[in-house]
Amino acid sequence: MGWFILLSIIALPLLEVAIFVKAVDAIGILPAIAAAVVAGIAGLALWRHQGLQTALRARQTLDRGQMPVAEVFDGMCLLLAGGLLLLPGFMSDVVGLLLLLPPVRALLRHLLARRMVVVGGAAPQRPRGGPTVIEADYTEIVEPGEPPRR
Repeated sequence: MGWFILLSIIALPLLEVAIFVKAVDAIGILPAIAAAVVAGIAGLALWRHQGLQTALRARQTLDRGQMPVAEVFDGMCLLLAGGLLLLPGFMSDVVGLLLLLPPVRALLRHLLARRMVVVGGAAPQRPRGGPTVIEADYTEIVEPGEPPRR
């Protein structure tokens, strides 16, 4: 875990700077800055559109009585994509734009689902075809002069 934190704090920003310097060498400073800004703005517009679509799909799934697992995963990917698009740099923009693509999110969801282990699970199911038991408290109301029923 320590190496991952070290990598993300030191190496990734250095890699972003190196890629930006190479882009400046290739196309110049103003086009490189413009490309980074345009990629960020276009990505954020796509991010907003995808986020609204994901929220609508989650609502439809809930209306059908199902858990919106895929939609929640997509929402987390979109949240990460938005954060990456706000960061300056081409590498973060590329990763953010990739996370905006539904096929990429579906592939990630599939890969992660294969590695997940469900612990606990849902409430135990009653056997099919067996009697339905409803536990309740009740009060018997007896009319005056009428003997109690047994």
